[in-house]
Amino acid sequence: MKQLEADIKNKIYKNIYVLYGPQSYNRKRYEKVLVSLFVAKGDTMNLTYYYGKKIDIKEVIDLAQTMPFMAEKRVIVLENTELFSHSCEELADYIPNISETTCLIFSEDKIDLRLRQTKAAKSKGTVAEFADLSDDDLRDFILKRLSREHRQITANALEMFMQRCGDDLWQVSGELEKIISYTFKKDGIRPEDVEAVMPPLPEDRIFTMIDAILDHDTKKAVGLYADLLTLRNEPISILSLIREQMRLILHAMQMNEEHVSPKDMAQTLGMRETRVKMALPAARKSSKIDIRHKIEMCADTDERIKSGLLDPRVGVEMLIVELCIGGS
Repeated sequence: MKQLEADIKNKIYKNIYVLYGPQSYNRKRYEKVLVSLFVAKGDTMNLTYYYGKKIDIKEVIDLAQTMPFMAEKRVIVLENTELFSHSCEELADYIPNISETTCLIFSEDKIDLRLRQTKAAKSKGTVAEFADLSDDDLRDFILKRLSREHRQITANALEMFMQRCGDDLWQVSGELEKIISYTFKKDGIRPEDVEAVMPPLPEDRIFTMIDAILDHDTKKAVGLYADLLTLRNEPISILSLIREQMRLILHAMQMNEEHVSPKDMAQTLGMRETRVKMALPAARKSSKIDIRHKIEMCADTDERIKSGLLDPRVGVEMLIVELCIGGS
């Protein structure tokens, strides 16, 4: 993405762009920037959009070979086509010969870097990854957005917001709109404002539940499970989150023993540093043997539920009780 930013800043333009990765918000933002560079506002004659994986690649290539109408460029935007996820010889053959008056902009969740068309796109144009944001990137995004609204936020409120806003920038933007509106007449955003507007994510409640489990606090753990059910979380999803967070704790324990920093842990595990920091206190409460045993208990309950031997709601509650009773 940094190379794409530098090229745009230096007015180095290409005939093909492949934007990919989980951050669809930033992909969409840069897609709009690229379109605005090549197509005049309101010019519908030279701008075409294709969506989904059922597009006709021959039709796209035919259009790409057509001269623009009273303009310098014809722009074709293709979203979530999966044309860079599997072999497409026609596209691979066309990219090196793309017309200088055409710009193809692809926006994809995932691509295969080994494919011919991907290598051709890297050679002829720009292939830019939009990976999940680091904590620093997310903090910068939030502060810039609040700065545009001339809003201040305390350090504690910012950390709480980051814990609760999730990783998707569409969701983050929506939550920012809520918090800005809620604090419209206030001089700043404080933790109590975040608490009022943003409920904890299910993952955060699971961390609290696991803390209760490792403290052998059955009443608190079962109460948190009841809260999650009230919030319409499915038992099988709750079980999956418990198992996932137990695995995160195990990874954190192993890397902590090797003196790996939380930032490096996050990079290795492919998640935000905030999530790792939330796992570390739990990692210090138990042993690797105990956590592995608890993961096995989760897997056994999952198998029994899927086999029809256990009612999901009751089965997960029984598991939580057993996890609390289990030794350390």
